[in-house]
Amino acid sequence: MSVSGKLFYHWMDKDFDESLKFIDTEQLGDIPYDVTIIGAGVVGCALAYKLSMYKLRVLLLDKNYDVGEATSKGNSAIVHTGFDAAVGTLESELVTKASREWPQLAKKLKIPYEECGALLIAINNEQNTQLDKVYEKALKNGVTDVQQLSAEQVLELEPQITKNVLRGILIPRESIADPFSTSIAYAEIALSNGVDILFGIEVIGIENVDGKVKSLITNCGKKFDTRIIVNVAGLGSRKLADLYGGEPFDINPRRGQFLIFDKFSRSAIDHILLPIPTANTKGVLVIPTIFGNLIAGPTAEDFIIDDNTVSDTTVERLQELLDGASKLYPGLYEQSVITTFSGVRCNCSQGSYWIRCNDGHQGIITVSGIRSTGFTSSPALAEYLIGELHEKLGLNLNVNPVAIDSRSESSWPGWWKRPYSNNELVKESPEYGRVVCYCEQISLGEIIQHLDSPLKPRTLDAIKRRTRAQMGRCQGFDCMVNVAEIISNYCNIPLNKITKRGPGSEIISTNAEQYQ
Repeated sequence: MSVSGKLFYHWMDKDFDESLKFIDTEQLGDIPYDVTIIGAGVVGCALAYKLSMYKLRVLLLDKNYDVGEATSKGNSAIVHTGFDAAVGTLESELVTKASREWPQLAKKLKIPYEECGALLIAINNEQNTQLDKVYEKALKNGVTDVQQLSAEQVLELEPQITKNVLRGILIPRESIADPFSTSIAYAEIALSNGVDILFGIEVIGIENVDGKVKSLITNCGKKFDTRIIVNVAGLGSRKLADLYGGEPFDINPRRGQFLIFDKFSRSAIDHILLPIPTANTKGVLVIPTIFGNLIAGPTAEDFIIDDNTVSDTTVERLQELLDGASKLYPGLYEQSVITTFSGVRCNCSQGSYWIRCNDGHQGIITVSGIRSTGFTSSPALAEYLIGELHEKLGLNLNVNPVAIDSRSESSWPGWWKRPYSNNELVKESPEYGRVVCYCEQISLGEIIQHLDSPLKPRTLDAIKRRTRAQMGRCQGFDCMVNVAEIISNYCNIPLNKITKRGPGSEIISTNAEQYQ
């Protein structure tokens, strides 16, 4: 059996769970790490997962308080085939490869996944002339199972879409999956195989950057020694690269706003509905989700790197989004919106999948410009990066014979395989029969189960992504306080210290002055 890694949070509040508080590097041992991954998004977690299959000492750091807390949490949750990627690019190669791995990967990692297919539809003459080009691009990208359809064939598959459809293309392997479970699954297996994980840690400096062993200076005042640095910090990758003098590149946040519709809308559409893509964006999509909703989006809005409004939503752009999506499915105007959100992609002006080995110094690799396809490509991208680490950075790869590569059946999310439908389980553990979130039918037992899960989530958002409690029609209006009380009581944390996503996001204010 492999030796489990160590998990800690840099959480300064004295009332936080003592068993998880990071105090000193002695908690991790004094041997330098072979690889330190900075950024626990889906790519960083996938890399940790793949590296854990080897006999290596690996550290995964993130300044946030859960995996996938930044860019990775706000996407369309589509597993792309790569049919419309730029031909001959690394992105095309990795997305196409990964898309074929996903069905088996989802089974192993217990990630909810559905191969629903997608319909690319032309609704005017200009789009109709572009359809053949898209078809030819798909074939060049190795996506050879696409099918050209007449208007009648498209409407037979999707009777409720616009009657203005002229032609279409069916991409049968376009799929939907749970993006939250993906980062979580990668990290849980990596942890089980010996990878150390630290949350709430930001790298603010690097010492001995030319040496074989480099020292990362962090916001907690501690140093971490490592032989190799992997920068997968997303929107923070440029700031981090400046610390070690990496090659110049320019990134900016690209905001994508989304509408989420009530579950009553889900039965109207079976396939992902795609418009003809443009040079800058795939356009506004209508997407059935693995969770049972419909979503529409995204927009494509560029911001400067430090703009603090980037995660906002705006009425004007959401209305434009609804109008655009309704050109594909007019009935969307009649559906109820339960919430909106903004996903923020890492746009690199030098191009997507911007990767530099020995960037500025030996032993450092910079990865940036991983935009909307990073969720799909993550397993193949991780393997590609390991090849680069071995060939260009000299990382020795010796297989760990006791490493595991999958999660147990009990790891399936409760909203996917309902625990309360198991009478024996409810008899044995009655808390699985006590519903806490009525919109999503999530039980007390599920929340406790995830509080005890390997990554020990301790925030409301972390529990939300694992259980879907607070994600339903009421958006936490009826259950958020109940969930907070469960975390408080079970983890022995005062209720006024329970946070949405980490220190500074407490849900109860103790500042009496604001009420005066």
